[in-house]
Amino acid sequence: MQKLFALLSLVLLTMSAWAANTYVKVTSLDQLEAGQKYILVNEEANVALGAITGSSTTYGSAVAITVADGVVDIDGTAAVELTIGEGSLDQYGNPTWTFDMGSAGSHSYLIWTSGNSLNTATGLGPVAVQWLATVTDDGVVLANKQDNTRKLQYNAGAPRFACYTSNQKPAVLFVQGVPGDDGIANLNEANLLEDNTEFTFAGNAVVTLQSGNYLFLRDESGYGMINGAVDGTFVGGEVLTPGWTATKTSDDGWVKYTNATGISASVETNAALAAAQKLTGAVDETMLNAYVYIENVNVGIFPPRLFTLGDGSTIWKSEILGGINWSMGGNYNVYGIIVKDGGDLKFNPLSSELYVEPTFIRGDVDGNKEVNISDVILLINYLSGLDVEIDELAANCSLVDDQINITDAIMLINYLSNGTWPDE
Repeated sequence: MQKLFALLSLVLLTMSAWAANTYVKVTSLDQLEAGQKYILVNEEANVALGAITGSSTTYGSAVAITVADGVVDIDGTAAVELTIGEGSLDQYGNPTWTFDMGSAGSHSYLIWTSGNSLNTATGLGPVAVQWLATVTDDGVVLANKQDNTRKLQYNAGAPRFACYTSNQKPAVLFVQGVPGDDGIANLNEANLLEDNTEFTFAGNAVVTLQSGNYLFLRDESGYGMINGAVDGTFVGGEVLTPGWTATKTSDDGWVKYTNATGISASVETNAALAAAQKLTGAVDETMLNAYVYIENVNVGIFPPRLFTLGDGSTIWKSEILGGINWSMGGNYNVYGIIVKDGGDLKFNPLSSELYVEPTFIRGDVDGNKEVNISDVILLINYLSGLDVEIDELAANCSLVDDQINITDAIMLINYLSNGTWPDE
């Protein structure tokens, strides 16, 4: 037992030391946090900012490091750790920060003074101790607030870190931490967390629907749902800015994210990913919280109506479609969310629209109101995996399923040869 305890202590010590000496590349302004430690790096030359030196013109020395897959271990190097101060916004709304390279209570704030000089100051009085942070293709770079034409860059010819108006090599921020601890990358990872686990979401989630205090999300990995007071109104297609935090919980198996903070919409949109998905059969738990619609639901004259969801043989839930403003019967497209109830999946209806029978010409794959050889070519290109647009209803020449495959192409070719479909 003593040997096991000693081994465990060694492992924990090693992990602690590795985390303290390891830095990962900053790719978002959300990763700038007061009190956190950073280093300045030029990846191409494998150097980091060292001590400030020089006489007539001061600058930052270049310390050799190794950058591997956006990660730096500064153990045994003279790279300077910068403690970031409280951030603020300038008059134009740009985030500004201070960087302290002092230790043990002494302050040495990075400052630009004149020319290309990069120096230090003991106090926060001068405007030049504040730095504007900007996200670029290289990473997060810094320009001086007093003169934003002065950018903190790396001069490979000198070599040194200094403040230049001309384009030298980029100096980008790396933040202290273990690789991968910057947040949950996608909704599938968030859904798999243990209940009552707090997490930071670092990926791009698209808003599919906001209904009251519920915000439904989707990304390439799956679906999620924020439950609780959400500041602001979101519309389908808006991409949330990465960096929001929440706690993963579940209510009778229905996955929810609660106590969410920092939620805002970015300038990105993705309407295609946010669109409701047509539900044609049974679903599994990977579609929990999915925003879907069921086409051509006959509600009858006296709603609510009992509606059964299944694949024709397996019924996985029956649900009363109540709470929707039906007219006096008819067929509708019903929109809602896949939820869990008592361990079973069910369709929770949220809205509806009158169903309109789609019109199309069988075999008119390109939608030009004619059926000819161009439709065959377009369909073959589609089946070959090319990125082409087709009328899926018209391309489904067999009319027996919702699948578009080689059978439909053969049927279309035969129609052009003899002028009739096989079921006519």
